[in-house]
Amino acid sequence: MKKTIKEKLEITNKESLRRRHSGNYTPIDNGEGYLLPYEVHLGNQPSKFFERLSDYDFLKPLTNGSVLTFAGLQNELKCLDDLDSGTGFWKNFNESALNMYLNPILGTTKWKQVYIKKSKETDADKPYHNDMLRCIYLLAHLHKASPSFIRQLAEENDVWSTDLRVYYPRKDFAFSEEYAGYLSELYANMLFHQPAKIRRLIKCLDVCIEKLIKHSDSDWIAPFLKHRTQDTDSPSLKILKYNQVASTTHFMALNKYMQNKVSYTFAPTSYAELEANEKDPSGLQIVATAQQYKLVAALCMRLALPNPLCEVNGSWVSEGTDPIKCRDMEICIDTVANSLAADALNQLRIESDGTKSGKRDTSLSAAIKKLAEQNPQTIEDILKIGSPDFASIPELYSFYLRKRSEYALAKARSRGDLEMSVLGHMPHRTPQAVIESMLPNPNTDKVLEYIRRNNLDKISDDIERLEHDLKMMRLREGAEPINIGLIYQYVFPFLPPRE
Repeated sequence: MKKTIKEKLEITNKESLRRRHSGNYTPIDNGEGYLLPYEVHLGNQPSKFFERLSDYDFLKPLTNGSVLTFAGLQNELKCLDDLDSGTGFWKNFNESALNMYLNPILGTTKWKQVYIKKSKETDADKPYHNDMLRCIYLLAHLHKASPSFIRQLAEENDVWSTDLRVYYPRKDFAFSEEYAGYLSELYANMLFHQPAKIRRLIKCLDVCIEKLIKHSDSDWIAPFLKHRTQDTDSPSLKILKYNQVASTTHFMALNKYMQNKVSYTFAPTSYAELEANEKDPSGLQIVATAQQYKLVAALCMRLALPNPLCEVNGSWVSEGTDPIKCRDMEICIDTVANSLAADALNQLRIESDGTKSGKRDTSLSAAIKKLAEQNPQTIEDILKIGSPDFASIPELYSFYLRKRSEYALAKARSRGDLEMSVLGHMPHRTPQAVIESMLPNPNTDKVLEYIRRNNLDKISDDIERLEHDLKMMRLREGAEPINIGLIYQYVFPFLPPRE
């Protein structure tokens, strides 16, 4: 009788999956940034834990005598059949998920022919045969938990998908938390036996892409963006790379969606009108109070600074920036509050498909109310906190707040409402420049082509060489050698608690 291996069956139950991946991230100072809670758990397991696993499990090291076959994989997956109805798992999984969504992820029209060995083929013919079978084994259990997972994994340029990420998922949106669990399972398994350089690159790839796009015209980066290497990445690494590239495209789509929503007009009296509306029983029914709008305006100002502030001699002081006079900070907060109030009075609506799966009350005003309730209740305390809590609201709303406040300050500067130099580390953009910053960077396609057309070893070598050269340059200039990397950060990162 075939032995039932329970380890992966745990993830076919959504509640078990959530528990498996709950907890806070553990910082790690090798440039990787963090360890997922389940990665820490796996690192503490005895060898017997891994010995008991299926040969098709990524976590079990392959021995020389291990022979993985496609027929053997299908036999392993019979435990996922629906015994009550007699419905087999494989046929539906193969037709509704693998054949439809795995091909675009792997960049082929025939993943089985490309990766799976036929009877007379050798390891030299199909070197990633075992890796492909292990991918299918893992994806099958995740598909059993959620038939929509692989379809969502294959999405690109989707505004809704910004709510679905491996870290800090939305707390009020069930599928967001589930999806984070699925991605955590994917990353923890596929990276478990990978070398440190690949683990670091995969986990930081979205940041790599962002920084390369921003600096792609520099003499440091432009030359290596032309590199092209032979396709030698395993299917598992391609899946993880695809997920990180797709994440970049989702935020590009979000920028495009939000361009005409952050530039609405507002007046210095908008917040006063919101307060008056609140006192008028016949006025607009706005979920959040005027004071909550003011608190969120302060949150927006706190987000603009890299570190908490403290009040010293009539100024707000933050490490790494010039002091900001308390009166100047009040003017900034009032400016942002006026812009948010004007949008409330105009009943601005921002929605995505994702809100349909969240709680019923997912309006922009409801998001502002929630933000005000889950963060400190005074402006002074908000400016002092380490990291604002935005986890329970859709990314569309937190992104709107960041860009709306940036636009509002630029607009106020342009019409003379702000005479001082506010937040010296922030770019003093014109309102039009703020909108233009949300347009696709012309170098984006160049960088994404570089990422797609090079194997991860080559990308890692390019990034490591860049980091080394920058470090040496800074050392020659007498700068501190800590936290100077363009992409990897060789210090313990600050990770807010998840729960």
